[in-house]
Amino acid sequence: MCAVLKPGDCLPAKEKEIDQERIMKWAGLSGDFNRLHVDPEYAAGTRFGGTIAHGPMSLAFLNELMMSCFGLGWAAGGRLLEVRFLAPVRPGDSLTIGGVVERTVREADGLWAECRLSITRSDGRTAVTGVGLARIQED
Repeated sequence: MCAVLKPGDCLPAKEKEIDQERIMKWAGLSGDFNRLHVDPEYAAGTRFGGTIAHGPMSLAFLNELMMSCFGLGWAAGGRLLEVRFLAPVRPGDSLTIGGVVERTVREADGLWAECRLSITRSDGRTAVTGVGLARIQED
């Protein structure tokens, strides 16, 4: 878990490499064998010009980041909000998954962190954005 976080703090970034094998494994896990993800020949003829990763794979990367920083505070009621898919994630992309604490809010059930999250491709283009809301574990 991360040290106590306060507004302005960056979450420790995660790095991921995307290849067709990883996409195929996700298809197997999810049962989603849409040709746009698993058939390079078919996908080449689409507006994407090739296969793209499943959107829920990106959500899993955001979940991993939040879990690594907030642990049980994420697992016990954390939420992803305002998720936007801005650009496709493709085989060959190197991704940086990161975020920053925007604010903390004291609620009846504890202290919560609101984090602005993003997944950025190696070409600098933001692929996914969202907000993560997690309870901060207090001593």
